[in-house]
Amino acid sequence: MFASSVLVTTILGWVVARSVYRLYFHPQAYSWTQMAGHFYFDVIKGGKFIWETERLHKIYGLPLIRINPHEVHINDPDYYQEVYAAISRRRENDAIYIHVFGLPGSSFSTINADLHLKRRGPLNELFSKNAITDIVPLIQEKVERLMFHLEEGFRSKKVIHIDSGFFALTADVIHHYMYGYSENNIEMEDFDHTARDGINGMFRSHHVLYFFPILLHLESLPVKILKRINIHIEALTKQKKCLYNKAVEAAQAFSTSEGYNKTRNIDVLVNPDNFSVEERDPVRLKNESMSLITAGTETAGRALDVATFYICSNSHILRRMRAELIQVMPEPNSKLTCSPLEQLPYLVTVKRDDNERHKQSAVVNESFRMASGTSGRFSRTAPTEALVYNEIILPPGVSCIPFPISHFEKNESKTPISSSNHLMLRHPKIFPDPDSFDPDRWIRATAKGERLEKFFVNFSKGSRSCLGRHLIRCLHLEIYDTPQANIECGCDFGVPYPEQGNLSVCTLITGLV
Repeated sequence: MFASSVLVTTILGWVVARSVYRLYFHPQAYSWTQMAGHFYFDVIKGGKFIWETERLHKIYGLPLIRINPHEVHINDPDYYQEVYAAISRRRENDAIYIHVFGLPGSSFSTINADLHLKRRGPLNELFSKNAITDIVPLIQEKVERLMFHLEEGFRSKKVIHIDSGFFALTADVIHHYMYGYSENNIEMEDFDHTARDGINGMFRSHHVLYFFPILLHLESLPVKILKRINIHIEALTKQKKCLYNKAVEAAQAFSTSEGYNKTRNIDVLVNPDNFSVEERDPVRLKNESMSLITAGTETAGRALDVATFYICSNSHILRRMRAELIQVMPEPNSKLTCSPLEQLPYLVTVKRDDNERHKQSAVVNESFRMASGTSGRFSRTAPTEALVYNEIILPPGVSCIPFPISHFEKNESKTPISSSNHLMLRHPKIFPDPDSFDPDRWIRATAKGERLEKFFVNFSKGSRSCLGRHLIRCLHLEIYDTPQANIECGCDFGVPYPEQGNLSVCTLITGLV
């Protein structure tokens, strides 16, 4: 009995002592902060911690606060570039946070800055503006197939989940670009959503895996068991296994054929001239492919969903866009590249002067802003320099308790600082009335000589913005039984999700132009 009492007392004493240390004596435990209920808001309430951090910023009246024992959060648009600095200033991913996506070895999940640069280098050329311009015919082909099915929906008076159509479109494009063929999701009934379920599974498990990383090993279980545990985990595991098989096939094809195949960009990853044997491990390639597909599908499709909802819900914006598109698309089936579209002042390009660097966008940027792209914090560390904010100094390389790191990379976790893209893109100091879809805010800023693009931190932009032009020019769409809450960020799971379910936009096509 006495021994049990001593044990309980010792454990309680350890918990209290550690809590006091974290709150008051930790190297960055500033007296004006408190530790937020991270687990409660993200796991119990479901992706709500982002708004708790915003509330804490307001309560303390401070842009820099501690949000958990090893991380500080900053909500100041002017300091964003310091946290997510250029290559010349070394920044590394947070080992504790980045593991939750279950993509070890991918460039996205790489902690060490030098290794990240090494892994990302061969990929940069694949996603340069010139490379994307080269696949415009592929994009146009997929868009035309989507338009065909939408016109079929008009003739049958069928309600169409346009969000599923956009995901199928972007998924088919990125799969074809990476592997030389696509799954033809566009051609499947109601735009097959199996791949989307897999990606939703990855994001939906985001917060649970942060606190219980051991659950990452669940994907090694048989599919029948996974199905009983969680349908999203089952779909995600199936997709990862498919990508693993494709990586093995690509490596075998590369070694037995003439080498690099320009129609199959996965060859860039299996080319021994680019990567060592360890870096060409099929598991790493599977995770690299998963990160690329996720970035190229769900985020781009989400921006198109949000744009379609707001544009079709506002007759003034719709008329203005359609009038502008007619200038470069006099006929509904007119063929054109993104170059003429990039010159349209309202849709894409708002110039302050003739300097290419000073271009801003109206409808496109506002659509991406409202979609947020990512909503998660994506913490960074500065291992070689102290970060100074006003009179507060965050010393470099302060250690914390590390989670297990992938065998693809060995590194010590550092104390991270983070910021939220969603909060930045909705910051009232930069974007007044931030919850309103207002493309003219970019035009007004340009007229005043303000550079809003400096604060445009959405990572998903570029030529993908041209994908939705045919819908506006060629179809009369009405939003059908879709409340605004369906496309708003009500939960943060790394990317925005509505309060209930997944993002969805239903449309009824009432006419062809």
